[in-house]
Amino acid sequence: MKILFTTSEKQQMPSIILALARMGYDVAMYEKPMETLMGSEEERELERFLKNGGYSLVISNVFTREAARATNRLGIQYAVWCTDSPCFQAWAPEAGYDNCYLFYFDYRECELKRRLGENAYHQPLAADVARSGSLTPEADESGRYGCDMSFVGGMYTGNMYDRAAASLSPQLQETLMDAIERSAFVWDGQDRPTLPDGVMELVRQENPVLCSPPCDMPAEYFFRTWFLCRKLTNVERVLMMDLLARQFGVRLYTWDSERVPESVSRFPAVSPADGALRVFRHSRINLNITLRSIASGVPARIFDVMSAGGFVLSNWQEEIPELFEEGREIVTYRTPEELVDKASYYLKHEEERRAIAANGYRKVRERYTWEHQLEKILAILRPAL
Repeated sequence: MKILFTTSEKQQMPSIILALARMGYDVAMYEKPMETLMGSEEERELERFLKNGGYSLVISNVFTREAARATNRLGIQYAVWCTDSPCFQAWAPEAGYDNCYLFYFDYRECELKRRLGENAYHQPLAADVARSGSLTPEADESGRYGCDMSFVGGMYTGNMYDRAAASLSPQLQETLMDAIERSAFVWDGQDRPTLPDGVMELVRQENPVLCSPPCDMPAEYFFRTWFLCRKLTNVERVLMMDLLARQFGVRLYTWDSERVPESVSRFPAVSPADGALRVFRHSRINLNITLRSIASGVPARIFDVMSAGGFVLSNWQEEIPELFEEGREIVTYRTPEELVDKASYYLKHEEERRAIAANGYRKVRERYTWEHQLEKILAILRPAL
């Protein structure tokens, strides 16, 4: 079986193609990122490439209408393992083709799509333990990466809500910010932010664009996940980083464009392939603050930290207890107060913290490598190949 892996401009995901090769599959990567396949000629070029190469399966981490149409015409299975949530592109009508198989790491998003009759499956993410294990203990001799606590990620500065808020009336802005503030720092398994009755109609009247997704996604789902959830994430990450920085030694590895509190020790963004893994390994505590549009799933950051042997302190997510054992492989918090208490505790209890990090590493190595998870996907696809 020949497999073609198609990649994304934003998320290259070399671990997937490397894992498939280690599993013994004949796999190649399409050189053009899927987002660049704009227009019928690009689509036909992909179709010719697939036909001439004799491929029987396309695997990707990004859905495109062009790839769906090209594979459908050739009768080739198209499997997309969505590494973002929500996966906006997969709300295109082509996602309903019989040859399209969509794998979601967020169970709630998966159920939403499954109810539409699509080939939707729940598939948690993974980590490249083979790559992470290549980092030697001597990698931080200079002390460049070691610290008490770190967070690798963005603050969602310049989110879409902030860009659009000026187009709304002061009264509506106040209502929306109230909904965001009431949802902040509450991790209880509910979809947040929640909107009062009638608010969506007001948004439609004042700025219809905010309720007009460029696909078949429900308008309220689009507005909540694309606008409100990113603003809520911005509020939570900025305030929590400030709270922690005033009490502990905290490093934030992020992009130059992000605005961060003055209290936070800011460091340049690190590459996922190398720098991030070194931060994860040498930080005593690795913080996770999940993007709010991820309703129930476990984000990639948690798997990556564990694959590097790092200790994870994460906000509670509904699916975490299904994958990891609380207090043995991961530690979670549901409130800022609990976050501070647990950070203080584990900074003072070195052996316990190290044991939890080691257990998390073993769990990922034994159950959540790319090879493990891809085999589950391929088991679903084989009957249709």
